[in-house]
Amino acid sequence: LQTISIVLLGWVHLMKSGSIFIYAFWQKKFGFDKAFFILLFLQFLLSGFSWFEYDVKFYDTPESVTISPKWNFFFISISLLNFFFLGFWQNNWNRIWFFSSQLLLLILLLWGYLEPNRYFFDFIDVKEISYRPVFYLFALISLTNIILGYLTFQEEDTKFQIEKKEV
Repeated sequence: LQTISIVLLGWVHLMKSGSIFIYAFWQKKFGFDKAFFILLFLQFLLSGFSWFEYDVKFYDTPESVTISPKWNFFFISISLLNFFFLGFWQNNWNRIWFFSSQLLLLILLLWGYLEPNRYFFDFIDVKEISYRPVFYLFALISLTNIILGYLTFQEEDTKFQIEKKEV
């Protein structure tokens, strides 16, 4: 009984200090940066969902099956790395990494949309597949992240120039 209360107190302390850290971290971010952070997180979340749907019959019972693209590991890993690098880690190569990986992601997304049998799925006829709204939302957020990333970096540069002149 005593160990349970100690463990609970430890978890409460951990949650409290984690909340304080997240609050302080959030307060350091400025307007575009907050939106950029949220959209990078949404891009990462949406990369893990199923993007396509098709109907199949099992013993004369129609069912709807959802599938992810066969290159899903690429979309998930790029989205996760972009969220981690740009959300929490500031470095001089982050911008190059972000724009190159995000543009590659968008190119593969567009190419996959144009040739889905090659990049998204192999064993299903294109006519039987329907794109789920998650796919379009992922594409829209990925494109928005490029624009918002550019605006965020411009705002950071302006802020850095002002601080540099004051020193």
